[in-house]
Amino acid sequence: MAFKASTPDAQSVTSCPKSDICYRLSIPSRTTSTGSGDIYFQIAASTRYQWVALGQGTGMTGSNMFVMYTDASGSNTTVSPRFGTGHVEPQHDTSTTISVLEGSGVSNGTMVANVRCSNCATWQGGAMNFSSRSTSWIQAYKYGSALNTNDLGASISQHDGEGVFDWDISQAKGGSSSNPFIEVNGTPSLPPLQTGGSSGPSSDSGNDQTTSGHSNAFLYAHAALACIVFVALLPGGAILVRLSIFGGNIWIHAMIQIFSFMMYMVAVGLGIYMAVPQGIVDKYHPIIGLILLGLLFFQPFLGWQHHASFCKYQRRSIWSYIHLTIGRTAILLGMVNGGLGLLLTGSDVGSYAAYGVCAGFVGIVYVGAATWGECRRAQNAKQRELGIARTQSGEVFENEK
Repeated sequence: MAFKASTPDAQSVTSCPKSDICYRLSIPSRTTSTGSGDIYFQIAASTRYQWVALGQGTGMTGSNMFVMYTDASGSNTTVSPRFGTGHVEPQHDTSTTISVLEGSGVSNGTMVANVRCSNCATWQGGAMNFSSRSTSWIQAYKYGSALNTNDLGASISQHDGEGVFDWDISQAKGGSSSNPFIEVNGTPSLPPLQTGGSSGPSSDSGNDQTTSGHSNAFLYAHAALACIVFVALLPGGAILVRLSIFGGNIWIHAMIQIFSFMMYMVAVGLGIYMAVPQGIVDKYHPIIGLILLGLLFFQPFLGWQHHASFCKYQRRSIWSYIHLTIGRTAILLGMVNGGLGLLLTGSDVGSYAAYGVCAGFVGIVYVGAATWGECRRAQNAKQRELGIARTQSGEVFENEK
């Protein structure tokens, strides 16, 4: 089979994130007028890719994905509909109805899939508004040797690159062809691709928004930094204050908490960098994360006011209660939000268990230390009322906590 680089008769819109990967979309007039029905898309790529995917949505979570790879014969393509649940391997979705049309195949270093989807107007993770001007899609690819399988549920390795893009579907509407990616004379059509080169990463100047290596590194860094902040540094600094092991620990407490806030700002920055392109800023995890950033921003000022007020009046003030309440709430909420982050990325059970055990243990110790500190403070106050003099070094700070 020979592919011809030209423009098909029906209207379509094209997006080429790399010089050897292109996607096309065509929406028949009947579909746009009724709001439901068939849509057509084409995936075309060099055979140096093990698989190439296109999906409806703004991120992996909730996306309606279509993964193309070579079939068992190596001369045609398999297209596997899959549903994205997060940053984990998407599984075959039997609820999506597609047909791989004429013109699909593998030839001269290019693999192509012309696809008709009969129920892509809605899916379990979203819907496509045919009356709008644009629509959001995602794409991904993996370099490597051919899979050569007809199995729609075949296991696929993690992508080497991915991105999010918008299609101007006003240019894709129109026509009534049953296969818009076939020329009038029956010749298959596809955009011009640069299919040369070996099966591996190149210095392509395509417009991928991110690559898997960077994306995963950012994700792991975000998770590690936030976890250190809320499961180690912040509760550790707070517990240190409760223990009063040595004099001057208030300043160590202050330095730990300020350093933790600076580290958390980096974690939030990485989170925003990843969340915006995926369109998940409105999810619970990022929303809570931003709320925590706002709360922690004021803690150094509130802590100083709390300390200065106590040194002056030898009792807690409104600043004290605000500082303590925000601090304790932020630590516990941050621990919970870590679990929500794992949920958002679709992490495995082992990750949930490991994080749950660590965060749960630290949370119990922290709550226990805070409770013990309050009980000890109440006992000291009662002793003062009875006129028992306290001469132990560090008394002022002990009652301040």
